[in-house]
Amino acid sequence: MACRHTGDQSPDDFVRYANSLPATSPTRALVAKLEDTGFWYRHMALFTNKRGTEVTYGEPILIALKQGKLQLSPDHLWDTAIFVDGKKTTPESIAKLSPEQVSELFLMHQFENMRGADHKALPYQLMIETNDKPVPANLKRQTFFTLLQAAGLSAHPMGSSHLFSMNQLLEATFFHNKDALVERTKTNYLKMYDEFIPVTEVFVNNLRSTPADVATIHVREVARLRTVERPFTSWFRPVNPASRYVLFVQTEPRRAKRDSSFYVFSPFYTGDF
Repeated sequence: MACRHTGDQSPDDFVRYANSLPATSPTRALVAKLEDTGFWYRHMALFTNKRGTEVTYGEPILIALKQGKLQLSPDHLWDTAIFVDGKKTTPESIAKLSPEQVSELFLMHQFENMRGADHKALPYQLMIETNDKPVPANLKRQTFFTLLQAAGLSAHPMGSSHLFSMNQLLEATFFHNKDALVERTKTNYLKMYDEFIPVTEVFVNNLRSTPADVATIHVREVARLRTVERPFTSWFRPVNPASRYVLFVQTEPRRAKRDSSFYVFSPFYTGDF
């Protein structure tokens, strides 16, 4: 009977117990309540335990830091419940908070398509515990809030990449998809968006090139086009920042002239092939 309790616990119970936090504040109590259901996890977190400051984050980054204040992503205003010090509030209230006021932060996300989950609840719940006194900064806190600053500038502060074939590039430029970093002129040549030129390294056929070189490429010459946005740790730093973007273009020069053996079937291009 003394050991009976060990036989009644599943492995999931041990995982939840190992990851649980003592409910020492209204915010932690809300977090514990959600985690105890087994349907929620910490999508983002900033808190302190016996080991010191702990940080967790993953995409999408729903919170940004602009002009020194927190801001919820406009794309997630409708699917995120917000709590400050355990009380439900509005996006406008967190817009008054600076990093120095944030003691702990949890962004909870409900696992999708799980049987038994509360599908009436909003899929994200943001919980912030505040402190009247400025919270001392340390390396992990600085990195966390630097990420939020970068999220104010980029939809993918942790980095992203996109690969386009010629047909995919035709579609991307038709719809002005800026993930391609280039647009198409009226004569169907490529042109880098002006906003990306100062912050982009360019390579054409694996040779370091310039935006002017890109402008000499006809869209039908493109064999592959790849774009990379580097992680914020590379470009959002005061010392020796790397360029934020990299553009790679691989060309097929024979397509510069009409080639009757090559056909393109695309509703996004009108031109002579």
